[in-house]
Amino acid sequence: MRKLNRDIGSSFYELLEDDREFNLLKQNKVDLKFKYSCYYSGRNALLAILARVSNKQSINTIWLPNYYCDTVINLVQNNFNNVKYYSINPFEFDSELDISAFTKQNDIIIVNNFWGLSSFNYINRSKERPIIIEDHSHGWLSNQSLNSDADYCFCSLRKTYPIPLGSIIWKPNSKETINYFETAEDQEIMNSLNKFSKSMSLKRFFIKNGENHLKEEYLELLNEGEELLNVSNSYIKPKEKLINQLENYICLNSNPIKEKHLKYIFAHLSKSEHFKIIQREGFTPFGLLLLFKDKSMFKSLKVHLISNQIYPAHLWPHNETSTAWKYLFNIHVDFRYDIEDMCYLVEKINIWSKNNV
Repeated sequence: MRKLNRDIGSSFYELLEDDREFNLLKQNKVDLKFKYSCYYSGRNALLAILARVSNKQSINTIWLPNYYCDTVINLVQNNFNNVKYYSINPFEFDSELDISAFTKQNDIIIVNNFWGLSSFNYINRSKERPIIIEDHSHGWLSNQSLNSDADYCFCSLRKTYPIPLGSIIWKPNSKETINYFETAEDQEIMNSLNKFSKSMSLKRFFIKNGENHLKEEYLELLNEGEELLNVSNSYIKPKEKLINQLENYICLNSNPIKEKHLKYIFAHLSKSEHFKIIQREGFTPFGLLLLFKDKSMFKSLKVHLISNQIYPAHLWPHNETSTAWKYLFNIHVDFRYDIEDMCYLVEKINIWSKNNV
């Protein structure tokens, strides 16, 4: 089968409004019923929420899930000394999270919408409950993100759309806009934005014009941007240009496209004793989620896929969980791709499965 030059599963590239991908994406729009404020990154957005709450009241404990993005964990730990962790199985979505079992009124709990498949039914909005913050970075425009009962929500939108940076925060069930920014210099975030923007521009030439010599350069810029983002420790207001980029995409729903691609994948992907497909009826996952219990098999498939220009993301490599099945891949299946790409993806996974019976 012919390999298309798409780099399946890898980073986004710059889009123009007359591109096929953009025209496909804008066919599905969502009317957002809440007001939001923009920030450079999801970490910056979360820091703004935590700072806002801390400046209004005393906080006893900040609770984080024990399975969570390590860069977010590091950000919270570096800025607050009252952090504790609660146990959660990120691969089960039917059990209710009983936050009343361990939190108190003056606590903050951060709840992650795992892969867009989570749903939460909290205790009532009484004064006794803690302040609840939901992270929808892997579940933008999921039902939970659109109908949350949390006190605050945030989302890193660069994980869903071809923008160099960009995130939002909002208060569900409220008409309030949270314009909470600090006046500070953050050269790291500005340099990170510049690196990501250049990387996306170069990758566009790689994808659209077949200029393969640019691959090493755009990947290097991407890595440099991530390193600078890890150093950023502010919640300053983004420049107007980035806000405009974010608002060009924020109401465009990629989930129907993912659903179409995943329907094809689920119908044609061979079963394997080495991995499970993570999915939930009635929900659209972040991408193709493959869960392993054997680390050697996990690494074997990763090497095989990369050799065929398919790039799975490990979510998250520095986390520990007591579950037997614990090594998770996500492979993007969004608007950048078509059914021929999905056919190629399935073919390569099935070849690996056949060779590892």
